Amino acid sequence: MPILYTTNEYGYSEQIRLMLAEAGIKYDEKVVDEEKFAKEGKLIFNKLPMLEWDGFYLCESAAIIEHIAVKADEMLAGRRNSYLGVDENERSLARSLVYGSNTLRRQLYDLYVVPGPKQNKDAFVSKTMPSWLEHLNRLAITTQSDDLSLGPGVNFTFGDVAMFEAVNQLLLHFGDSLIENYRELKEYYDRCASRPRFRMYLDNRPTRNHV
Repeated sequence: MPILYTTNEYGYSEQIRLMLAEAGIKYDEKVVDEEKFAKEGKLIFNKLPMLEWDGFYLCESAAIIEHIAVKADEMLAGRRNSYLGVDENERSLARSLVYGSNTLRRQLYDLYVVPGPKQNKDAFVSKTMPSWLEHLNRLAITTQSDDLSLGPGVNFTFGDVAMFEAVNQLLLHFGDSLIENYRELKEYYDRCASRPRFRMYLDNRPTRNHV
């Protein structure tokens, strides 16, 4: 059984939890001390999360969520859907969504959530967040009504899981009304949220720290 090592935070780990839930993969989660783990040399880049699967250890959320997608497709967990995408174009698009989602998270944490020299709540609310929402809404416009992916892809990929969860973190801070005026993005978000395993996970997940 896979083991996910995390801190008790949504952070960069929540997209991984959601990917595991979407694929129906049972796993164990262990909340550990990141600093202690790093000093013991257990973390490649001294940062959690870390995934252990059949003796293989992997760090960095972007790599972990794609690795889970590989495993999920091997198990045919998506039934007729491929979490990796049907070709390299879809897989590359999925990677870009993951990287973009992590950039959004980092800006949310640095500018809005975490007190410190980088924090600038006014800038995040007035400039950074609206820019992201407008961009994502434009991307959602390219999504056809029968597509599952954000943008020109067709399959619901690991990139969709990552970006949905990043937007979900925004809604946890600012409320569901945040995306009301972004029609296409809201339609995409609601379509994702209605996926049975997503809904079950979101309805039953424990409350955690944000970072």
